[in-house]
Amino acid sequence: MTKKKKILVLAPTALVLLLGGWQGLRFWWNYGYSRGSRTGVIRKMSVKGSPMCKYLMGEMVTIGTNPTQQPEVWEFTVDNKDPANPIVQKLHEAEKSAKPVTLDYRQDLGKWWACAPTEYYVVGVE
Repeated sequence: MTKKKKILVLAPTALVLLLGGWQGLRFWWNYGYSRGSRTGVIRKMSVKGSPMCKYLMGEMVTIGTNPTQQPEVWEFTVDNKDPANPIVQKLHEAEKSAKPVTLDYRQDLGKWWACAPTEYYVVGVE
């Protein structure tokens, strides 16, 4: 193999490895950026997205402790949108009952490969 052919093979391979390592580092750095919980009333649960990329999206109205404070709408999604998932079942029950619930969430930054436009993922329902 000549020197030119080696460069033509090694340069793209090194570029792919470098980009893969950079994306892996970004995933590691941004996954679980923050964790917390929010309490409110589930207003809407719906499946959205194109046929190739469906996701379960929810909206929760959070009510502040101060009566003059405006309610805030918080959008979230779930990692596993399967109807048999216990988290999804609890979310649908909470939507139907319209009672306040506390959602535990994980915030992931910069997930360009994810379908959902939100960075908040529900990991537990109380």
